[in-house]
Amino acid sequence: MVSKMEKILHNGKLVALKINAFADGSIPMTSPEEALQVMTLKHPKGRHVTPHRHVPHRRETNVLQECLVVISGKLRISFFENDEEAFTHVDIAAGEACLTLSGAHGVEFLEDSEVIEVKNGPFIDDKEPFSAQR
Repeated sequence: MVSKMEKILHNGKLVALKINAFADGSIPMTSPEEALQVMTLKHPKGRHVTPHRHVPHRRETNVLQECLVVISGKLRISFFENDEEAFTHVDIAAGEACLTLSGAHGVEFLEDSEVIEVKNGPFIDDKEPFSAQR
C-alpha cells in the first residue's frame, strides 16, 4: 500500500495535504522545497533507524506552514481566500493529519479532540484575525 494523501487545491495552487493512511516504510509526504517536511513512518517491531544527527544549516523561509495530527476526536479545517466564504472544508479524524501549506484557515472541533500541532519556527505571535464567514 502507498501512503494515501488527498491534495487540496484552489485555483490550481496546492494549499494543503490530508494524510489518510500510512504505507510501510519511511515515506516523504511533502516535496523537498517545502518549509515544513512531513513523512509517514510505519515500521515493524524491532526496526531501527541508525543513530544520527542533523548538521546545522541556515534555513530561511517566507511562509508559515502547520501540520495538525489528530490523536483522538475529529475536527474540520476550512480554507479561505481573501474575505470570502470558505472554498472548501476538510474533516480530519483520529489517525489522520493535515498539512496547511498556504492561505487562511480555520479549525472547528467536531468532537472532543486531542491534536498535535507542528509548525516551523521560531515562534512569533503573528496571528492576524480573518473576517471570512464559515
